[in-house]
Amino acid sequence: MWREIAYWGRKLAECGLVSSRFGNISVRTERGLLIKRSGAMLDSLKEEDIIEVGLTPSKADAGASSETSSHRAIYLATDARAIIHAHPQFAIVESLLCGSEIEPLDSEGLSFLGTIPIVDGEPGSRELFESLTKAFSSGKARGVVNRGHGSFAAGPDLADCFNTTAMIEHSSKIRYLYDLQRRTKS
Repeated sequence: MWREIAYWGRKLAECGLVSSRFGNISVRTERGLLIKRSGAMLDSLKEEDIIEVGLTPSKADAGASSETSSHRAIYLATDARAIIHAHPQFAIVESLLCGSEIEPLDSEGLSFLGTIPIVDGEPGSRELFESLTKAFSSGKARGVVNRGHGSFAAGPDLADCFNTTAMIEHSSKIRYLYDLQRRTKS
């Protein structure tokens, strides 16, 4: 499984959806979840960079991603089998410009994503994982953007989460450029 996580980590970096050590990937297991080690770079993950933690906090969490609590909370609140947390630039910008949601303007974003909730909370905070679980457990959100921080996609597998992450960025970019063009013409 670590090879699959590494594959999607490289794809995220290649597509500009993460940079440096930012972003996280996890997969649910029978005993908990596999998640990236804190500080590991997504574009060059090795087997030792992926650790397994339980669905309740424990000493095994030492060294795990700072977003482990958020991933854990989403798994406990949903039937998701995989989660990708990325830092797509246009989605982050739109989260700072919009109120409580990003409404895609493109037909693909509208049909695939619907409205994208924007939630508040500092990375790794209780406020964040409570906001994420509320948004995902509604059953309406494929992806959520944490204001000023990044996107979270939860789904049946990493390919689905990657597609959601890429679509969030695509729709956010279109919305940003459209709004910029309108402001320029005014």
